[in-house]
Amino acid sequence: MTNLIRAANWSQLQTGTNRMKWIESIVDFFDPCKTASGWFEIGIDCFPKDKIEHSFERFIPSIIAGVMQKKKKHIVILPYFCQEEVDRYLAIAERMKSFPTPNVSCDFLLASSPRTETSDELVAAFSELGTTIAFACPTQIFGYPEGPGAMFWDCMEYISKNYEGNDGFSLWLESDMAPVKPDWLDRLSEEWYSGEEVPVMMGCFVPEVYKHRLLKKRKLILHPHINGGACYSMDFANQMPDEARQGVFDMAVYQYAKQLNRARFTQQISFSTLGRVRRDVADSSKVLLHGFMQEKDAFIDQCLKPLTAQELEQRMWHSMLNKLETAKRKLRVQFVRKGRRAMLENMFLAKQKFESENPKMFYQPNGRAA
Repeated sequence: MTNLIRAANWSQLQTGTNRMKWIESIVDFFDPCKTASGWFEIGIDCFPKDKIEHSFERFIPSIIAGVMQKKKKHIVILPYFCQEEVDRYLAIAERMKSFPTPNVSCDFLLASSPRTETSDELVAAFSELGTTIAFACPTQIFGYPEGPGAMFWDCMEYISKNYEGNDGFSLWLESDMAPVKPDWLDRLSEEWYSGEEVPVMMGCFVPEVYKHRLLKKRKLILHPHINGGACYSMDFANQMPDEARQGVFDMAVYQYAKQLNRARFTQQISFSTLGRVRRDVADSSKVLLHGFMQEKDAFIDQCLKPLTAQELEQRMWHSMLNKLETAKRKLRVQFVRKGRRAMLENMFLAKQKFESENPKMFYQPNGRAA
């Protein structure tokens, strides 16, 4: 469409023939089955063929605006397996009602597991926020990681077929994730479009994570990847080879996105814990928090509470508290050497080190207020 828009200058469109060719290509973009003969509809205006040339100067701006709006639509996907997840999403929807209407266009895809009935309550809640689609994932695969992976690919396939030509993102919003800034969608959109081309995935990067063992060689426990609660291109299903659909989906797809040179790391989507979540809510650089391996209900509750005046005043101490937390974590990993806790502690240390050593790899917007 960029070429079409660039062609829309008066020197190239002086003749009726050139004008009609351009109109035909615009119509084809919206619906390849239509032609400019007879009546056709673009946006809110409807023109017969014999009046198109007379109305041309008037409706070109609305055509271009419509095309750009179509291209920049985003989707928030809410996958759910049980009522507990529905309840967390309902709390998020209630909080989002207090946010101002975003500048970007957004649809909500409510994706239910094959073993879960569509939640009418969830559909009603998100319908108050925007266009909402109830989608029953069709693939009958269950268990971890195969079940969540099958739901993810069902959603990506649906989006690639129904949002073709759109260069916005589809956000896989898991039920232990929550938006913590009123303009969170606009800010993610701003970063999504900040490069020369849009990425195929943008999210929270996890570098190589090692477990350090006393008098033993360190052991690799996590390979580099972007965590699955991330933004994906609308054509993501078409961008990935069949091999990317094997195993845990976020671990599998990263290497292919990296080969395309279209994997983007963001600090706006960030891991957090119950111990620091209120500091992260107050952090102006973070818009979406993920309570990875936390008690989910308690974490979401802490994310959704508005900041108090006292909490805003205490932000001056956050840098010192974060350094103290890192020092304690370095001490803990000397004693906590097994299990999920050891993996979590080492992951936070690896991320903190990577981000401090590679600041230029991350998007730096203008200063923001919490």
